[in-house]
Amino acid sequence: NVGYVKRTHHELDLPNKSSSRIWESGPGAMVIHAGDRVQTTHAAGSREVGDLAARFGPEIDIILVETHTSQPYPTILAGACTPEPDEQVIGRWEMDSIEADVAGACEAITEIAPPDTDLRRALRAAAAHHGGHACAGLILGTRLARYGTRVLGVEVPDKKKRLVATVEIDRCAADAVQSVTGCRPGKRTLRLLDYGKLAATFVDGWSGRAVRVAVRADLREVAARLALPGEDRHQAQRRVYLALPDDELFTLQDAAGEIPQFDLPGPPRRRVNCMSCGEEVSDGRDVMTEEGPYCRPCAAGTVKGAHQ
Repeated sequence: NVGYVKRTHHELDLPNKSSSRIWESGPGAMVIHAGDRVQTTHAAGSREVGDLAARFGPEIDIILVETHTSQPYPTILAGACTPEPDEQVIGRWEMDSIEADVAGACEAITEIAPPDTDLRRALRAAAAHHGGHACAGLILGTRLARYGTRVLGVEVPDKKKRLVATVEIDRCAADAVQSVTGCRPGKRTLRLLDYGKLAATFVDGWSGRAVRVAVRADLREVAARLALPGEDRHQAQRRVYLALPDDELFTLQDAAGEIPQFDLPGPPRRRVNCMSCGEEVSDGRDVMTEEGPYCRPCAAGTVKGAHQ
């Protein structure tokens, strides 16, 4: 998927149209649905190419930028333009040979584009969800989730509450698993059991099959061994974790597929009121005693001999 950035000094308007008058009233954003497109307009902001490119969604693989000044990106020059020092020119185009020049430019772009665009899209979505950059942990979490769900044959992001994921770490990889799978704590399809391990179990609620995927213990050493000259450890890890095949990154094993009734998606199976504080406790998270049910905080602080 290709995005296009064009910067202009002209104003965008629809003269004598209600759209123009509405925009002049100062909305924060405006969406126009026309016969040929849907256009979203925001208030004027930064003209920097990076800031404009960031407005695209993660589904965009390549962004073309129409510009009159040199940019630190691979460039296709028009006509007899002289490249700036250190400008990375990958092609030229002339009006009298535009079709052949475009074909050549497409080949050049294909050569520098990432081979796995689906993975790159998933990473961009995970980074946006995480609110940061694609660090090594986010890459591993993204690939781990894609691997586990692919083995199960579950299409992601899951919108049918078919998939339940249990993540064993509370770091960036957990955000990646959430982004890739579509599982959410509020939908009761994502659970966190913080064992401090970069691992996750995926359960297919339709088939009952489950797999646990875990990062191999020697992965940091592998990345260090494969580091290129001049790379720091973070750069090496990101590159290696993107390049290695799944079975060299992770271990995979079958897991228990049965989900306890109180952990299933859907409405609460039970609600009780704590005998001490009176607050409601859902989904079997209470502690049952001879006196009746207690919430866990009250049971831990005031109830002797409480048992689960």
